[in-house]
Amino acid sequence: MEGFKIIPLVFWNPIPNHTLSISGKLGEYDAMQLYSIAQGHELHIVLEDNDYFYLIDYERPEIPNAEGIEGDVYAVVQTPEVMRFDIKSTADDKLNEVGVTEYYWPFFKMEDSSLLAWTREAVGIFLPPEKTAYHHVYVTESDIVEVIADRDPKVTIQTKK
Repeated sequence: MEGFKIIPLVFWNPIPNHTLSISGKLGEYDAMQLYSIAQGHELHIVLEDNDYFYLIDYERPEIPNAEGIEGDVYAVVQTPEVMRFDIKSTADDKLNEVGVTEYYWPFFKMEDSSLLAWTREAVGIFLPPEKTAYHHVYVTESDIVEVIADRDPKVTIQTKK
């Protein structure tokens, strides 16, 4: 199909052995929600469902570890979900591939993305080709949040009640 771009999205599960609290009941969430994004020296994203907050932290260590991981976040892009239908529909397809039939899973990674290539070019010396970088994608009911960072974030689950 001409003009159709394949999105290199990959299913990612940073919270194994946990079930999201999503329902179709009136007055409850039927998809993951973006609660907040705070960016300063570090990046903190909070998602929520009916019973839990998901704290996604890209914290910077005081001293780089033995692998030289410094904890850098190079790009953060927040887009209304309706403007990134390509990601949303690809996410639905990826969920079907791994057997997740509910379309509310929020965690994905993207491989060889145009945002990653653009970020490498834009920040140049700070993200050379030999340095590993990850493109994380968080799909919520209303937003798509994309993060380019040099490692996976720490994800903590906090009960609301």
